[in-house]
Amino acid sequence: MGSGSTWDLEALINSLTEAVLLLDKRGSITFINKTGEEFFRRSHQEILGKRLTDLYPGARALAGLAKKAMKELRSFSIKDTEAKINGMSRVDVDISPFIVDGRCGGALLSIRENLSIAEREDSSFDSLVYLLGTIAHEIKNPLGGIKGAAQLLKRKFMKEGEVSRGADDVDEYINLIIRETDRLNTVLQNYLTMSKRSVLQQVNVHEVLEKAISIMDLSLKNGNISLHRFYDPSLPRVFGDGGKLLQVFLNIVKNALEAMPRGGTLSVMTRPSGEYVVQNGQIKRWAVISVRDTGKGIPKNEMQKIFLPFYTKKKKGTGLGLALSKKIIKDHDGFIKVERPDSGKGTVFHIYIPFAP
Repeated sequence: MGSGSTWDLEALINSLTEAVLLLDKRGSITFINKTGEEFFRRSHQEILGKRLTDLYPGARALAGLAKKAMKELRSFSIKDTEAKINGMSRVDVDISPFIVDGRCGGALLSIRENLSIAEREDSSFDSLVYLLGTIAHEIKNPLGGIKGAAQLLKRKFMKEGEVSRGADDVDEYINLIIRETDRLNTVLQNYLTMSKRSVLQQVNVHEVLEKAISIMDLSLKNGNISLHRFYDPSLPRVFGDGGKLLQVFLNIVKNALEAMPRGGTLSVMTRPSGEYVVQNGQIKRWAVISVRDTGKGIPKNEMQKIFLPFYTKKKKGTGLGLALSKKIIKDHDGFIKVERPDSGKGTVFHIYIPFAP
């Protein structure tokens, strides 16, 4: 192969959006492309000659598969594996033997970030939200008419002192109509809220949290839930829509209470983020609101799906609460992270909202 072809091949590999590494038969890294350098936040001088386990914790299994690929001359593909690399938590990896002149000269690895299902659905979700908002607007008025007619019908059949045959059955049916219209109205209101643009201003996040907690006060007492607050009094105001943030906090707290049907502990904490982000040339930090329960926790295979619209395991759930919350926080230029605590018990939601400028 001529020098021009070699240069073309190297340029091609460097243009890939995946990290590409070449290991020799001893497991040492002999090549890494430009994406790989960015991936690990190290230069090739710092990487070449190192082993995978020197680059990030937990790579021992990958190193073992690389040896297996070289020994058995076959490829392996690992999907959605844990990896604490450059702030990423999950990656996909392909491992293949590197054959030169009919002999195995090492192993070739391709590593890329695994985007969660919820993240992949973001673009289509925005279109879905607009469609749902339009449909909800069209349905809401006739639904109100149905409820009004049912209430008038109830008054007619259940006048004071009037006893008619089958009145009890009529009352039951009419009450069912009213209950169901109220339930559908709640669903439609969620759709309308999702499609409505947020009005951002300076907001005291502690005041919004306290309002959410006061609304859920009866549920906390009836559910035998112990509430612990850990607020940072020095936390600056955030830039947000108070009404929509209230809805997010209510959704998260309500989910936490439902995860503890036999009682438990609800912890609400605020703090400034340790992470930074560069937006529009400015370095920014977030306020972090963490809501933790001591329930049974979310199964690992469902962790990536809970923010998808209409995904729910609840018998009477709509699957919109968390999807709506994610959409609202995204409109605030923030994000939500969910994880299991180190103790392995319960679930904790971290809500990141930018500080006010």
